[in-house]
Amino acid sequence: MRLLIPLFIIILGMLTGAAVCALFKETATGFRLSVLAGGFGAFVGLLIRDALDITAGGVLGGAILAAILGAMLFAAVVNAVFGRIGQ
Repeated sequence: MRLLIPLFIIILGMLTGAAVCALFKETATGFRLSVLAGGFGAFVGLLIRDALDITAGGVLGGAILAAILGAMLFAAVVNAVFGRIGQ
């Protein structure tokens, strides 16, 4: 059970990365990068939340919020960089 919850949150981050990619209208390569960046961003968002001991939103709500914000940030940066390199 300890491994399932972070896995679900990282999958939520991957879905968020895919949604951000749809906003940027990128290609299949950009989609793969966005999904990976979303998963990584969700993990980093959780790490930052734990390191700074942020308790906003409660235990579960704060974790989901941190994961989604981290995924959105990382996926947006990856899409912005990938979009500029691709042109």
